[in-house]
Amino acid sequence: MWKKVMRRGSMWEAAIVGGGPAGLAAAMHLCRGGYRTVLAEKDRLGGEARRLGRIENYPGFPLGVSGSRLTELMVRQALSWGLQTVHGEVVDCRRGAGRFRLRLQGGRVLCARTVVYCPGARFAELGLPEESRFRGRGLRHAAFGEAAFWRGRSVAVAGGGEAAAHQALALALHARQVYLLCRGDKIKAHRLLLDRLNGAPRVVKLWGASVRRLHGRGRLEAVEIKNRQGCAKLKIDALFVLIGKTSSRLPCSKDRGFFVAGDASGHSFRQVAVACGEGMRAAMRCMSFLEDQR
Repeated sequence: MWKKVMRRGSMWEAAIVGGGPAGLAAAMHLCRGGYRTVLAEKDRLGGEARRLGRIENYPGFPLGVSGSRLTELMVRQALSWGLQTVHGEVVDCRRGAGRFRLRLQGGRVLCARTVVYCPGARFAELGLPEESRFRGRGLRHAAFGEAAFWRGRSVAVAGGGEAAAHQALALALHARQVYLLCRGDKIKAHRLLLDRLNGAPRVVKLWGASVRRLHGRGRLEAVEIKNRQGCAKLKIDALFVLIGKTSSRLPCSKDRGFFVAGDASGHSFRQVAVACGEGMRAAMRCMSFLEDQR
C-alpha cells in the first residue's frame, strides 16, 4: 500500500528512512501534528515485522495479532493522516544550508529539514566463503509465512536468542525435524518461549554448535557443524541463520536534526512495541527541533 509523492523538489519538514514499526509510528505522530512528512522504504511497508507469525506482547491484542495484520493497521493509520511515501533505498545523506539531502538509489533526491532514521537492521551472516552460493537456495533468514513449505523435511536454525526460538517453533509445526544450533549452552529467551521450545518434540537442541561448512550441489544439502562432541554433518533441506543483526549508519548521523529509532539504534531489545515507542520519541524530538528553529 503506497501513497506516492507527486511533488518533486519539495522541502519536507521531516523525512523518515524506513517503513517498519518505528518509521510508521514516527510518521503517524508527525503527520498528525501537521508536519509535512515523507517516508522512504526500499521494500514493503511494515518491515520485517510483517513476517512475524503471532505477536503476543503488543498492548491491545489479548489474543495476539499477526505481524501482517498489525503492520497493515499501522500503515493505514499513517496514511490516513496524510503521509507521503517513496519506494526506494536511501544510499546517502548530506547536510548543508540548513537541510538534509537524501539521495535514493537511482539518483532521486529528497530534501528535508529533519531526518528520522529507522531502516531496521540487516541479518548477520555466518562469514563462510560458500555462503553467497547457497543464499536463496536453502540458506535463509526468515521462515514466517512459509513454514508450511518445509513440511516433512529436515531443517536447521542457527542462533541462540528469541528470534531463533520463534523460528524453530514455527518450523516444528510442519518440518519432520528441526535442529536448533546454539553456540552457547542455553537459549536466551523468556520463560514462556522456553517452555514451548522444551515441549516441542521435533526440535533437537545442539549446544555449543557452530556451522563450519555448507555442502550441496546447486542448493544446500548438508551443514558441517562443530560442537563439544566434535564435528558432524547434518543432512538438511534448509538452514535459517538468526545469529544477530547489524545496523548501518549514514554520514550525517551525528548532525543536529537527525534522529535514530528502532533496531538501527543498536540496542538488543528487538520488540515491535519497543520500536514503536522509539519511533514516537524520535518524532517528538523531531517536532521540538522544528519548533525551536522557527
